[in-house]
Amino acid sequence: MISIDGWQVPGYDTKVSAGIKLAGSDLSGFGSFALSSDNGVKPGILNVKTKIAFVDSDELASLITKAKALDENGARTVYTINNDLAEAYKIRKAKFDGEVKATELEDLKGWQVQFKLLEVRSVSEREQQQLDETSNQASEQQSTDSQTQIQQQFEQVEGP
Repeated sequence: MISIDGWQVPGYDTKVSAGIKLAGSDLSGFGSFALSSDNGVKPGILNVKTKIAFVDSDELASLITKAKALDENGARTVYTINNDLAEAYKIRKAKFDGEVKATELEDLKGWQVQFKLLEVRSVSEREQQQLDETSNQASEQQSTDSQTQIQQQFEQVEGP
């Protein structure tokens, strides 16, 4: 069971899977050491699969409308996600990403629908933003202090 901004994703046999990428790269070179770099935690992805009966084509249309929705800036709409697995991954806000695919299931008289939700404003993003703001404030202060010191030294020098 998954809902998007309180709207229950339609269908039956709904399956949600989630994943995150722990980015890094191999730094071991030609040696036998297991060295790697840590490049952070990338946004989480929710993969959703559901089946929607042919008679519920209006529900499929509503899902596609949500997937194509844009905000006032022309970007894809960010939704609040409610799902137990999403909560375990701490995915609260997400937007549709990639392909929204519907495949006909003739024997079941319906569609197999698949789509992805990409995490937005993840915990990792918020932490990085706070670190960036802190380092920017520190560097601005250091440059201001250095400029003041140079100005004071210039004023103390006598000459023509």
